[in-house]
Amino acid sequence: MEGPRTTRRLKLLTYNIHSGIGRDGRSDLDRVRRILLEERADVAALQEIERSAGAGQVNELAMDLPATASFCETRPAGKGSFGLATLSPLRVVHCENYDLSYAGAREPRFCLRTDLEVASGAALHVFNCHLGLTMRERRFQRDRMLSDAILLSRDLRHPVVLMGDFNDSPFSVIHSSLRRRFQDAYRAAGRRWGPTFRLGVIPIRLDYIYVSPGIRVLDCSVRNDRLARVASDHLPVAATVEICWP
Repeated sequence: MEGPRTTRRLKLLTYNIHSGIGRDGRSDLDRVRRILLEERADVAALQEIERSAGAGQVNELAMDLPATASFCETRPAGKGSFGLATLSPLRVVHCENYDLSYAGAREPRFCLRTDLEVASGAALHVFNCHLGLTMRERRFQRDRMLSDAILLSRDLRHPVVLMGDFNDSPFSVIHSSLRRRFQDAYRAAGRRWGPTFRLGVIPIRLDYIYVSPGIRVLDCSVRNDRLARVASDHLPVAATVEICWP
């Protein structure tokens, strides 16, 4: 006879906030804050966010939600640092940074792992990444992530979510490999066209949510209202999923 199972519905969100600088050129973190408060995600993976010793963007947004923030510095920025943050009200049980930097690339790149306790004995492995701008760089990062050191590690005993800005368009070197191991939440929700960024006048999809097999995707969408179109140069992607632990 099987024991009791834990089932939880969670909302996931990935968002490159561009340090709060909108498409109008204004620096206004309040617009990003409004989006996060309205979305009310259980797990939010943010890219291009700043942290300082004082009231940095990471601390400000985490306090407003409220949430615990895991942060990965990718490079110094002024008196603070710039990088990735994963925000969630769930308890953090493990946090780890993986260096994905490619020699000679424009800037360092990293992946942030945050393990969140959903219930007693039930956790979620969340990976937040921001990949490089060249195909050669992204190939290196693809191989690094899809290795025993990161996404295929033996210590990943719970469901896995991978979110972020993959910078992988129009010629992809990432997604066919990822889809052999994970579900693209947007496709799993029956959607196809969901641009999250404009390269000049060309709309392209750079931001993705991937989930491991066994996670049921209930919905996934790109927020494209007036506020989202001005708050950052990227649009946020949100997915509602159902996860079951034995």
